Amino acid sequence: MTLRSHLIIGSFGVVDRIDLLKVTILGVFFIMMSQANCFAQSKSQAMIIDLLLGEPVPFDQALDDMAKTRIIYLGEHHTIARHHKLQLDVIRGLAQRGLSLSVGLEMFSTEQQATLDEWSNSQRDIGELARRLGPERWTNLQDYAEILKFAREIKAPILGLNAADALVRKVAREGLDSLSDIERQSIPSDVGDINPQYERLLRLKLRVHKSFQDKKLEKIILAQAVRDSVMSGTIVDFLSSTAGAGKCIVVIAGSGHLNYGFGIPERVERKINLDHRIILPSESGELVLSEQELR
Repeated sequence: MTLRSHLIIGSFGVVDRIDLLKVTILGVFFIMMSQANCFAQSKSQAMIIDLLLGEPVPFDQALDDMAKTRIIYLGEHHTIARHHKLQLDVIRGLAQRGLSLSVGLEMFSTEQQATLDEWSNSQRDIGELARRLGPERWTNLQDYAEILKFAREIKAPILGLNAADALVRKVAREGLDSLSDIERQSIPSDVGDINPQYERLLRLKLRVHKSFQDKKLEKIILAQAVRDSVMSGTIVDFLSSTAGAGKCIVVIAGSGHLNYGFGIPERVERKINLDHRIILPSESGELVLSEQELR
């Protein structure tokens, strides 16, 4: 079986004129693994389903298809260990195929780029990176250690894609009007251009969290849009630069920024027309809401 090269290549800019059922077909692969423990999962091979054909695809064949593109979006739930193993396997497989890679991560902000560059050009361990990032870092940085070390080993640029957490929190609490002129300049001007179907999807998802039930969701959705717009802008700027010329970027971000091609892929597609693939790993019952989310 040959993968269709146009699997998700299309105009996400007109996605608001396509019903959600049709948009769902644009997903490239859905990774399904058993609900065994993480150790067992790390030794098992993911089953990859081509959503367009509705058929399983061998991992090597999937990698061959990804290798034809410039952008590969790898979704995740940030704390599921096998998602990170899949990401490492994909990056290794692409490197073995001779691609010139870069790795962009949601977990780092653009403001942290200098720290990432310094670490990438050193032999320091992940603990030192954590110390230099300080309190504005994800607490599960260690989960990404092997990915970061391999990217450094193959000299793939490591990019911080995201907006600063403090800025996103401010928007979530007070809205865009609360931002200073300097803060507003750090956000793309089209941040408020949110696909109505994406907004509808976000509202449906956010309402399952009790902590959001009594709040207006507009500001929460705007905060999501800030992340999407900054991350997509960072990707476009890099691929359009001299440093990104000819490179394939592997984007590691939460699946909520990638589902149905909404969020980051849609915003990138508006500005730059490059072949891409979206890989979404299943949660297989492993996603558990925190006490804070349940309250």
